[in-house]
Amino acid sequence: MQKRILALLMAAAMTMSMAACGSTEAPAEKPAETPATTTPAAPATPAAPAETPAAPAVERDTFTMAISYMPDNLKPDFASDDYTTIVRPIYDVLFAESAEGLEFYLADKFEMAADGVTYTLHIRDDANWSDGVPVTVDDILFTDAYNLAKNGRSSYSTVSGQPVTFNKIDSKTLEIVLPVPYNYYATTLSRMPIFPAHAFDNDPQKLVDDTSYYNDPAMVTSGAYTVKEINSDSIVFEARDDYYRGTPSVKTIVAKVVGSGAKEIAFENGEIDYMRITTVDALDKYSAQSDKYNIFSVSESRLNYLQINPYGPSQLNDEQREALFYAINGDEVIMGAYGSTELAQNPNSLLTPDMTLYNPETVDYVYDLEKAKEMAKSSGLEGMTLTYIYNADRANMEECAVVLQQQLAQIGVNLQIEGMDSSSFFPRFFAVLYNSGQENTWDLGTNGWDSMRGNTLNQSYSYMNQAKNAWGLTPAAGELALAVNTCPDLEEAKKLADEAVNTALAQHYIYPLTYTNYVMVAQKYVDGLDCSAIVPEFIDWLGISVNG
Repeated sequence: MQKRILALLMAAAMTMSMAACGSTEAPAEKPAETPATTTPAAPATPAAPAETPAAPAVERDTFTMAISYMPDNLKPDFASDDYTTIVRPIYDVLFAESAEGLEFYLADKFEMAADGVTYTLHIRDDANWSDGVPVTVDDILFTDAYNLAKNGRSSYSTVSGQPVTFNKIDSKTLEIVLPVPYNYYATTLSRMPIFPAHAFDNDPQKLVDDTSYYNDPAMVTSGAYTVKEINSDSIVFEARDDYYRGTPSVKTIVAKVVGSGAKEIAFENGEIDYMRITTVDALDKYSAQSDKYNIFSVSESRLNYLQINPYGPSQLNDEQREALFYAINGDEVIMGAYGSTELAQNPNSLLTPDMTLYNPETVDYVYDLEKAKEMAKSSGLEGMTLTYIYNADRANMEECAVVLQQQLAQIGVNLQIEGMDSSSFFPRFFAVLYNSGQENTWDLGTNGWDSMRGNTLNQSYSYMNQAKNAWGLTPAAGELALAVNTCPDLEEAKKLADEAVNTALAQHYIYPLTYTNYVMVAQKYVDGLDCSAIVPEFIDWLGISVNG
């Protein structure tokens, strides 16, 4: 049975998200008055008992969220999901990539010329830092200079090993000239954390030498909030009255450390205002209490996938890899690991539906257990023991491992599954890239590509155009991936993307497992958590309310 894409749910979630963000109900018109008329007095009747006055509405202005740890400082950075969630209230990006295109914040224009190499970036005229100083092109140039001074390189000023030219047109306009066409440059800029040049006298070395500035609540911010307090286990953010995009209705955000095992208790006790749901039991539990809680869902734009390690101890050949993939029932993985298509869908591609290049007609792997058994026997796969690793810090990865273990047992393959935390998993899974020496310690592993939005191949590009031949794909896949990201014509890029994805899938190294949704439960008085479908949460705080 061919794996099916369940995109309707995601489209419906997006439609609800847009409706929640943009629609308001007009007040009913006051009925027209009619001339008074004289009528006989009605007989007196006993007065009805006075009704008990309704409890006054609670005026709230604080939103409390759980964070997993206290950071060392609050520098602008979007390197990890956990840290990004912490600093979202205080730092804006230039723009973000969404399923519909670019979602603008500090910038209001980013356009590519017909030559495919010249871009014009314009910063909003009213974009300003929390101390009133305008955000300017100098801040972008300072950020690039800081990265060069700190790391000796910068992805903003280098493409394909060649320099990018920055031409300052005026304080708000920057012309960017790439050495070669490179569509991924938009993604690069969308992840650029902007530093305030004026706070460091436009000297990047001051920031390199001393980061104590970002431990002081007086630091300047570009987002909707400033830092009010930094405590041992919490951070308090305060809404800006001069935020260039408007004034948030949530006046105070409290980000407090809550252990992962204690979030549900804290939420049900009212200590935090929302949490993520990753199991069907939790979804059913809170959905059944609609009088107390609201449920929000957005596409995570994430592809979780199964990787066969070309350097693993078993050195699986193509026939053995193909047998493994025939044995995987994708629909069963979804229901066994997630229990509901509201939490995850069965994918058909290495790209996600939130990407412009995604093709819903891409032909995915077919589940055929009898063929898998036959190939497992003829290829010598039957009877083998394979080591399978997964990141235990990631939701539902253990459940996926157990389902796959059961499915592959049906063709005589014994999976020894090993879960580990992120700090142990990544040096092992990316051993070739990390030079950790662990590349021959596992055969199969699961990981995820997140933030798969926009009009490029995004994270799948680095796999197809693989560094150090890390993932076993032929050079043809990499050549096609590079062609996609250097093609200025969108329709041509779509055709090349189809060819690149099909070339990669045909080699039986990467199996698309799940498209995940980011589902949240919130207290009944919280609204708007799906107002901007960008994960990690929350990129647009203006849409969030705590007054029901």
